[in-house]
Amino acid sequence: MDIVADMGLFGRKRAKTEAAALAEHLVLDRCWDDVALDAGVDAVREGHRKAALALLGECRDDHELRAQRVRALAVAAVGQSTEIKGLVTEDLSPADGADILLWLGCTLVAEAWEIRGGGWARTVGDDRFRLFFARLREARDPLMAAARLAPGDPTPWVELQRYARGMRLDRTQRDLVWVEAIQRGATSYPAHAARLQNLTLKWGGSHEDMFSFARDTVAKAAPGSPLVAMLPIAHAEYLLKEGDRFIAEGSTWSYVRLNVRYFVPELRAELVAAEEKWRAVEPSGPFAKEAHNLFGWAMVEAGEPDRARWHLARVGNRPSSLPWDYAGENAFAVARVRLGLGLD
Repeated sequence: MDIVADMGLFGRKRAKTEAAALAEHLVLDRCWDDVALDAGVDAVREGHRKAALALLGECRDDHELRAQRVRALAVAAVGQSTEIKGLVTEDLSPADGADILLWLGCTLVAEAWEIRGGGWARTVGDDRFRLFFARLREARDPLMAAARLAPGDPTPWVELQRYARGMRLDRTQRDLVWVEAIQRGATSYPAHAARLQNLTLKWGGSHEDMFSFARDTVAKAAPGSPLVAMLPIAHAEYLLKEGDRFIAEGSTWSYVRLNVRYFVPELRAELVAAEEKWRAVEPSGPFAKEAHNLFGWAMVEAGEPDRARWHLARVGNRPSSLPWDYAGENAFAVARVRLGLGLD
């Protein structure tokens, strides 16, 4: 997907030049409004692991914030799983033990995916796959232990969905983990996002299952719920997979036509309806900025610049990796340039 494909030659050059300058001021991989988490991520990267435990201790009853924080703190702690494991002692309270084990399991998942890399499976060599699976297997026990210590917390089950996907567990096992997550957090954004990924064609599902889930989620979501963002995620995943197929087949024209003509009036109307359902209540919560990214991208692609501008103005300089990593070099910055948005 190239969001500047429909611009003239000089327009494209100018937009890309301006976008490259704008991109230098972006804050990547921090798609949240949480100053404490910013500080905690910096501290963990410097080896101050107690900062992470303090942050997790603050949000034991806020499962959306907990899921966001533990994922960010796990990425910050890649390479530190052995040290985190050393924090587990017999005298810990159940609550403290759950925090550490959850962070440990999530960090092991993050380390495994760092080993694997983000490319298609065909680009990953056998040696890296062996290391990936070995590290990922280590994540199961601490995540299950965290689930036992905090039986009402959906967060371990959210992370176990990522574990199940990486381990290539069958559909029945993935379904069971999803049920466990949703029983504890019926409106959990990260649980739904993980479920959608498990239903994508690239992870053993199908386009039909993915879109069915996304549309069903939109229909059931309450006004103001970021769960309606499952629909733009599904469109991004579809375009990525089909675009890759056309490139692999050497069908350049089919690739261009897919991206230029994809959002037909019916799809555009469906997206707008989902977006309006979300905007019916002032968007808020830990994953609001991520949903603004997703709808901002979708509205750019669907030819709805006013709606796109409204969303991306609320994103500021913190793009989410999905969908912008799918959309071409400096795609987020290019979109802001096209919409006449600078950075505050």
